[in-house]
Amino acid sequence: MRRLSIALCLTALLGAPARAAFEDVDAGPRASAMSGAYAAQSEGISSIFYNPAGIIGVTRYEASLAQQKLYLGLTDGSSLSRSALAFGTPLDFGGKYWGSAAFGLDTLSLDSLYSESRMRLGWAYPVRERIWVGLAIARMGVTYGKDSTAPANPVLATADGASAIGLDLGAIYSLDSADLGISIQNANEPDLGIKYENKVARKITLGMALKRPSFTWDTDLAVTGSDLKIKTGAEVPVMREKFGDRALARAGLSVGSRDYRALSAGFGYRRGSYRIDYAFAYPLSGLSGTMGSHQLGVVVAWGDARGPMAGRAEQYTPEETDKNKNRGAGAGGAGDGGEMVVKKTAPTRLEAEKAAKLLAEARLTLRGGAYETALKGIKRADDLLMGTDPAARELMVKVAAVAAIFPETSGPTEREDILRKSVGRYTDNNTDAVLYATYARQKWTRDVGIAKLYALISRDFPQTASELRILAGITIVDQLLQDALDFIRSGRFIQAISKLQQVLQLEPDNIPALTRMGSAYWAMEKKDIARKNWQRVLDLDPNNTEVRQFMKMN
Repeated sequence: MRRLSIALCLTALLGAPARAAFEDVDAGPRASAMSGAYAAQSEGISSIFYNPAGIIGVTRYEASLAQQKLYLGLTDGSSLSRSALAFGTPLDFGGKYWGSAAFGLDTLSLDSLYSESRMRLGWAYPVRERIWVGLAIARMGVTYGKDSTAPANPVLATADGASAIGLDLGAIYSLDSADLGISIQNANEPDLGIKYENKVARKITLGMALKRPSFTWDTDLAVTGSDLKIKTGAEVPVMREKFGDRALARAGLSVGSRDYRALSAGFGYRRGSYRIDYAFAYPLSGLSGTMGSHQLGVVVAWGDARGPMAGRAEQYTPEETDKNKNRGAGAGGAGDGGEMVVKKTAPTRLEAEKAAKLLAEARLTLRGGAYETALKGIKRADDLLMGTDPAARELMVKVAAVAAIFPETSGPTEREDILRKSVGRYTDNNTDAVLYATYARQKWTRDVGIAKLYALISRDFPQTASELRILAGITIVDQLLQDALDFIRSGRFIQAISKLQQVLQLEPDNIPALTRMGSAYWAMEKKDIARKNWQRVLDLDPNNTEVRQFMKMN
C-alpha cells in the first residue's frame, strides 16, 4: 500500500499517468509562486534549476536554501518533501571575467520509500553583449527503499537505485525591457532504469520575461516528451508607500496536456542582502483533497558586484532602501540574488574597460558615417560609465543631434564624403567643421539636411562661423582664394598659406590654390616646397604653360 503511494504521489505531479523520475516539480519559492515560468530569468541563483544561462546574473557570492512540503494532508499519511540549495559566484581571474558559475542540489523524497537527487554544476558566459549561453552537468540518482515486498520484486531484488549523468543547455537573448530564453534540460535523456530502460525525458522550454519598474511577467512554453505545458506568472511590489519595493506579491497559472492545471501564489520580502520567499501551489486536476504544496526559502548575497553584468544587479543596503523606496527600482525582473540591490556610485574597472572599447568602436563607426549605429554604442558605454564621463556624454549629445538629421552618410559620393568630414570634426570639437559645413551648404543649396547640419554646427562654433565671412554670390572657395591672393600681395605669406590650406582641404586638386601656394613658398625662399606644389599643378594640368614656363625660368 505504501509503495502504491509512490506511484500516486508522483502521478499527482503531472496530474496524469506516472512516467520516469524527475518530473516537473519546481525548485525555489520565487519560481514556484510564478508557476515555474523561469526559463528567461537572467538574474538569480535559482536559474541553475531552470536555465543555466540565467546564472549569468550572479554578480556576487550568492546562496539560497528552500524547503517544500508537497500535497499536505494525503489520506495515507505519506510525507512528500523537496529541498533545494544553491551557491553561485562570478569568475574573475587576473582582472578578466570568465562568466558565472553555480552549484545546485535538489532532492525529492517520499518518507523512506523513495528519493531522487540531482546535483548540478553550471556555467554561463556572455558570448555577445546581449546573448548569454549556459551549460550544466548533473549527477542524477534515484533510490528505492526496502520493505517486506522488496525481495519478491524482480527489479528491486537486484538493486535499490540507479544514477546517471544529465546535460542541461540554455541561452538567453536580452532586450531592453524583456529577455527571451531557451532551455534544454536532460538533453542526453539519461537512463535511470535498474533492470529496464527508464529514460528521463528531454524537456525543451521557450520563455519570455517582461521587465518593468512596477512588475515582472514571465511566460514559458515547455515540451517534455509528448506533454505540453504553458506557464505564466507575475510579480508586483505591494504596499509601496510603507515598504517601497521590499514586499512582493506573486501569482501564477499553468495548464497543459492530459488535463494538467494548477494555481500558484506567494510573496517575498527583501532587505539589504537577503530575501525570504514563500510559495503555495494547488493542483486543479489530478490529486485532490490535499492542502496543496508549501515552500519556504531564503536567498543571501554578499561581496562586491563583479563582471560586465554587475550593472544589472541593483542591490540596496538596509539604509538605502528607505531612501529609495519610491523609486520603483529592482521590482522589474530582478531575480533571486539580483533582486536585492546595492548602491553603485561608480563603474567597476571591467565596466570602464568595456566602455572604453565601446567608445573606440563607436568612433570608428562614426568616421564611417553610420551615426545611428555609433550612437547605440556610445549610449551603452555611457550606461556602463553611469554618466560619470563628461566627454562620453558630450559625444553622445552631439552624435544624437547629427543622427536626427542624417542617420547615415556612408556612401562614396562627394556630398557624403564632405558630410563625414564635417561631422567628424564637429564631434572632435574641431572648428574646421564650420568650413566643411559652409562648403556643403553652398554646393548643395537645396539640401534641407545640410542646412540643418550647418545650423547645428554654427550654433556650437558661433565665433568661427562669424569670422568666416560669406559674401553674397561668392563661394567659400573663391573667397578663400581671393583672401590668399591679397595676403600674398601684401607680403603676409603665412596667412596666405593658411587660407590656401583651407581650400585644399575642401578641394585637394584646386589648381589656383596649388599655384598660389607655390608662389607663397617661393617668396619665403622655400623653393623645394614651391616646386612640389607647382609639379602637382602640372600633373593635374600638363598644358599649364604659365607654371611650366615659370619652373623653367627658376
